[in-house]
Amino acid sequence: MWYKRHIVNTLLHDIVNTSALIPNFVNMFNHSSFNFRIKLLLLLTSMIGVSSCNLFRYGIEERKREEAARESNKAEHLGKVEYNKKAAMILKTAKQYQGVPYKLGGESNDGIDCSALVMLSYKNIGVKLPRTSLEQSKLGKTIEIREAMPGDLIFFKFKKSSTNNPVNHVGIVSRIETGTLYFYHASTSLGVTESSLAEKYYSDFFVKLIRVL
Repeated sequence: MWYKRHIVNTLLHDIVNTSALIPNFVNMFNHSSFNFRIKLLLLLTSMIGVSSCNLFRYGIEERKREEAARESNKAEHLGKVEYNKKAAMILKTAKQYQGVPYKLGGESNDGIDCSALVMLSYKNIGVKLPRTSLEQSKLGKTIEIREAMPGDLIFFKFKKSSTNNPVNHVGIVSRIETGTLYFYHASTSLGVTESSLAEKYYSDFFVKLIRVL
């Protein structure tokens, strides 16, 4: 580990520096009284002792920092595992509606709209979302396309809408393959289906992505 190499190098540096002083100590030692010789020996011993103690303390501190970093990485890994588990459950629910026809205000297998698909998919993991795409767009954290993960929400604003709302359609990111983002949504013409941002129709009206989990 890098800090162990650092400790060894520091120790060698101190030994060299201390060794360089030895001739001076020897000269002073040979031409001094008994009491002064005792003081010189104590001084030399304390120099080596202090250096060793500092190195020992430094090693302990570095080990603590390394252990803290490992714990942090472990927590981050567990967080990703939990996120992926929830995302899989959300997408499982959304996929179960695949093929169901679009119906404004619908919330069942007889017919469903885009925001209801999102609401019911998240409800499966115990997360309560608003009923409309507009209110759903106000939640969570806005992210870039390159940061998208399965389970994120994707919003659009189609010009054919008669409202002035900043968004009027929502889907759930299902996968990212070879740089292409796919999503489940309730299309007015196809019902619940999987589409992608590679399709110009959707890329032209894309507004934003948010992460709710």
